[in-house]
Amino acid sequence: MTNKKTKDLITAILFIVSGLAAIFALIPSGVIVPGSVQISALSPDFWPYTIAWGVVISSAFLLLETFMLKVPEGDEDATEDAEYKLETLPSTLRIVILIFALFLFYFALTTVGIVAGSIVLMPTMMLYFGERKWKYIVPLSILIPIGLYLFFLHVAGIPMPLGIFETLL
Repeated sequence: MTNKKTKDLITAILFIVSGLAAIFALIPSGVIVPGSVQISALSPDFWPYTIAWGVVISSAFLLLETFMLKVPEGDEDATEDAEYKLETLPSTLRIVILIFALFLFYFALTTVGIVAGSIVLMPTMMLYFGERKWKYIVPLSILIPIGLYLFFLHVAGIPMPLGIFETLL
């Protein structure tokens, strides 16, 4: 087994165990669910379970991929080309910039609202992490925040802060 396959195997098993621990121990003991919740998507344990199951399923696919797919031996160039890299900045500085951007987004929410803030943050992060195809950047950056806002407002019945744009709607 190659070094990459060993890492993938360990990662898959670690995340499957972590996800199952969350599903069967952490969430039931740590999330209080009131009996009056009629819509399961509004229950406090809905998203933790959804995310935990997503981790388990994704990790199971990684585990299957580790055993099913054959990796050519000794082809280091192909492996290096396939890996995503940001070589322009040291990794620590990239993380600091990302954290700063997320804090800036958090503090701007009360002023510009979640929709406008997300419409600015999403393309910024896409460009920062290497996406250069505007045909993906523009529609995703506009449609996802607006779609999520409409979902939370009309389906879940939870109003989202719009900041200075509150008077427009």
